[in-house]
Amino acid sequence: MNPAFDASAHVTRARRRADLSQRELAARLGVSQSVVNRWEGGSPMSVNRLVTILALAGLRLCVVDGSGRQVDPTPSDVVRDNAGRRFPSHLDVDPPERVPAERVLMPRRDRPDPRGWYRLRDKRDARRLSEGAPTDHPTVSGELSRRLDEVRRQRLRARARAREEALPECECLDGCFELACLPGCSCQCEPDRSSGRVS
Repeated sequence: MNPAFDASAHVTRARRRADLSQRELAARLGVSQSVVNRWEGGSPMSVNRLVTILALAGLRLCVVDGSGRQVDPTPSDVVRDNAGRRFPSHLDVDPPERVPAERVLMPRRDRPDPRGWYRLRDKRDARRLSEGAPTDHPTVSGELSRRLDEVRRQRLRARARAREEALPECECLDGCFELACLPGCSCQCEPDRSSGRVS
């Protein structure tokens, strides 16, 4: 188990790496030397202040899980409700076209279409048992990418169907192309140009 995070030790580490005295660090931050001294003595400081100090030494803060893998913050472009608010973080959110069965979607002219749906805890828990917990709420960029992928898949399926339904390859005899299909031709696809009709 890792020891508790020691911000004061990281301030001294940053000063060491950046080759800054307490007075020089204080000047860069616009504070007095005594404030830097208090931080290094264990006085509380804001996370933003610590991030600024670490950046001076080319360092950054990150969050890791129990196995040491970095955990990214919530994306900034998560799907939001129609008022522009984030959906509750503890609930699972679905894209707008995946309407939950318990919701009745009645179009209203005075309101725009929903941008997403969240599931109440009891419905969320039941779904998590079968599908697992999603790592995050959907994002606007992810939804756009998903829709584009679906359009591509639909086009590929349409092309495959068109190839399957294509007319069989023409098996006309060489002489068929001069005027019309010869009587012995199995294809009979060339029109009779002399009469204006198809044989």
